[in-house]
Amino acid sequence: MLNKTVYTIGHSTHEIEYFVALLNKFDINCVIDVRSSPYSRIAPQFNKPLLSSTLREHNIIYMHFEKEFGARHTKPSLLDKDGSVDFDKVRETDEFKQGVQRLKNGLDHDYKIALMCSEANPFDCHRFSMISYQLVKEGMHVNHILQNGNSLDNSELENRLLKKYHRKLLPQSTFFEIVTRETQVEDAYKLRGKDVAFSAQKAYQEETISS
Repeated sequence: MLNKTVYTIGHSTHEIEYFVALLNKFDINCVIDVRSSPYSRIAPQFNKPLLSSTLREHNIIYMHFEKEFGARHTKPSLLDKDGSVDFDKVRETDEFKQGVQRLKNGLDHDYKIALMCSEANPFDCHRFSMISYQLVKEGMHVNHILQNGNSLDNSELENRLLKKYHRKLLPQSTFFEIVTRETQVEDAYKLRGKDVAFSAQKAYQEETISS
């Protein structure tokens, strides 16, 4: 199973025909929806019933891993002290671990799998900072399919992590202590997780403002 490739993709506001074309470009035959709520007001073509039906017409399997890989949690044991979802805690749950195992099983049966969420940019999505992080640790290769049809290796997003958080927030080597790149990447993932994590309180405030 080592070195099998998992893809990720954001549906954004794509026309469904373009979205299917992106999947076909990378020979994807299984889409795993990692949205906690599989619906979109601005892109109803990606609502679960319609999306699953459309993909089936194109011989692409649709699966929804809400419990396994969803990022919108409100259980106190999965939140940090500020009330945001703690990705480290989510990855320790039985559901998440079962999701990883089901993903491995699919890869072992030669499915070409793409994890799908709504955000166009994987850097802004938990499919990178929560899920891909763990998949790489467990020996999988992760490629992110971009809006323009290109793909980006997960290591390139890790380089972006280091650039974003490098100077002010990441530990730096000193005369007395060497800080490795691996340590900096680990810390950067945590910082990115906090930046993109769901907070029920923030979501409520944003909904109140927009209504």
